[in-house]
Order: sequence, then C-alpha cells, then structure tokens
Amino acid sequence: MLVVQKPIVLVSSPSVPIEIVRAVGCDPQLGRGSCEPTPAADAHLEPFIFPNRLRQLVEAALTGRLAHVARIVVPRTSDADYKCFLYLREFVRRGVIRALPPVMLFDLLQSSGAEVRAYDVARTRALCDELASVSGRTPSDDDLRREIERANAARHAARRLMALRRSRPRISGTEVFPLLAAFWEMEPDRYTAMVSEAADAIATRQRLGGPRVLLAGTPVDAPDIHHAIESHGAIVTAELVPWGTGANGDDVRVDDDPLTALADWYRTNTIGARTPVGTMRRWIDERLEDTDAVVVLLPQDDAVFGWDYPAVRDRLASLGIPHVCLRGDPYQPLTQSDHLQLEAMAAAASRLQEARHG
Repeated sequence: MLVVQKPIVLVSSPSVPIEIVRAVGCDPQLGRGSCEPTPAADAHLEPFIFPNRLRQLVEAALTGRLAHVARIVVPRTSDADYKCFLYLREFVRRGVIRALPPVMLFDLLQSSGAEVRAYDVARTRALCDELASVSGRTPSDDDLRREIERANAARHAARRLMALRRSRPRISGTEVFPLLAAFWEMEPDRYTAMVSEAADAIATRQRLGGPRVLLAGTPVDAPDIHHAIESHGAIVTAELVPWGTGANGDDVRVDDDPLTALADWYRTNTIGARTPVGTMRRWIDERLEDTDAVVVLLPQDDAVFGWDYPAVRDRLASLGIPHVCLRGDPYQPLTQSDHLQLEAMAAAASRLQEARHG
C-alpha cells in the first residue's frame, strides 16, 4: 500500500491550533529544547535572549536540517519568538541561509476586547488559508469540526491522567509529563487510545507519598526538572506549561464557526510569555489548595515571568507554602546549591503536608 507523506509544518511553540494543521492535511512538528550544543546559532544570536527551543530551531535552520519541512510557523507567543521570526527572515535575505522553508508569523493576541477577538479570528483564518496552500486541501467547516472533536477526545484522555496526579497522586511528574506532551504531535486517535490505556493501568497503582509540587515560571518541554525535584522525595503534580497541564484544558466549544472557536480557545488557554498576568495568577491560585511547595523557573533568558515573581513569592509566603526559585539553564544539570535548596524545600513541604493532612 502506497503511503503518502503529509507536508510537515514546524511550529516554534505549542500555541498554534494543531486542529487546523491536521484539517488541511499536514503533520505538526513542534520545536523542542534539548541539551545539544548550538554553535551555529550561538554565532548569530545574542546570549540570554532566546530560550533553548528557539536556539535549537535556529541551529537546525542554519545547518540545513529543515529541508524536509514545508512551512515554519512562529506564533507571536513572546518577544523572543517574534525576534526569531525576524532573524530567520533576515538570514534568508542576507544569504546566511540559502534554503529555508517559508516562515510565517501567527500573530494571535491574548488581550481582551471585541476588536482583539475579531483580529485573532482573521489571523486564524489567514493561517488556515496559508497552510491550505501548502497541502492543496482547503478544509470545510465539517473537516475542522472533526479535527476539533478528535483533539477534544485527546484532551479528555489527558484530563484523566491529570486526575490521577491530584490529592495523593498515583504517578510521578517525571513519568506523566512525556505522556501529556505527546498531545501536541501524536495523531489524536492514537493519543486517546494510548493515554486511556495508561490511565486505566495507573488507576490501579498504590498512591505515592511525598509533598506535592507545582512547577511554575518559564515553561519547559522536558521532564528533567521534574526528575530533579522528585529525586528529593517530592512529587510534581502540576506544571503551568503548555506541554504539561496546559495540554489538557477545557474542550474547544464550537457554537458556530470552528475557526472562531479555535481562535477563542488559543487566545484564552495558551500558556506563555503573553498570557495575561491576572490569568496566570488565577491558574496558580487554583492549584495552591492541592500544593505543598512551588518551584519557580527563572533562567537567564527569561524576560517576562520574573516581573511577576515578587507577587507570587509574597502570595506563597502569606499561605506558608515553601518555594524555590531556580535560575539556571533547565536543560543542564542542576548545581549542588540548587539541590540543597530543593532538599530543604521538600523537608519544609513534608511538614506542611503532615500539618494539613496528618
């Protein structure tokens, strides 16, 4: 049987409607950070401005490893993403990169207001049209609704996993995080089946002990930090990142136009540098009742989350919830000082957990 290879759409951050990517007949591939060196990118990018996932993307572009990609979509999720879009275009203009797939900016705004909503719907429609020109397939409203239904089924399966992390969890953050992150790239039907089977098996496990930790601050897309935290006896039960807890938000609700529904969902549910401060604080507050400690990631390339750190720190202090602020590269091993702080936090969180629940 002849298998037709679908065009690949590379996305720099998980804030682009993957339902649209699939509805036009393309496969989504998301940029990820890693511990791999980026010498080609480092020669052109300023230090401490671009997060690792963007440095890895630029490294791949400069070394010719994106020849298999049909389009690169850079959402305006942060200033760094926008700068990455401009740099890639400039590299092509100056001949630094001789062959690069077309790069598109998805300018979804996350503020409120009727004008913003209309603008976001227009940009979402433009995204659909651009990707349809790649595949040659213009999706109908029914096509879009079908992909939304499939993604919603995957979200429902992911929420089952999240339920097994609450109160006294049955699964560690290190184990569950890759299962949640797969939402963005795995075919929805396969993802739903895989995660549902995993949830059935995990539900029979014994509950885990140890204080429950919320991971906040700069988003990460790998479980290395989870593993480091859990090496001190704590359990990461939630993370405010699109790859983890953010993968299983509420379903996309379609009342009329599916593109409007997608624009609304990604405007209000995307976790990133442009998420409104009030929204992020509300999401943190909603999880604190089920949290014994918090780890805040603020690496040197952060230019956003640190501004709200004092308010988060004061809120945690008022509730007596211990926390640690980690400022190193999340893709590199933690320092001895970091581990000492985590150890002390876990001990304090254990005492809090015992006082709360006996």
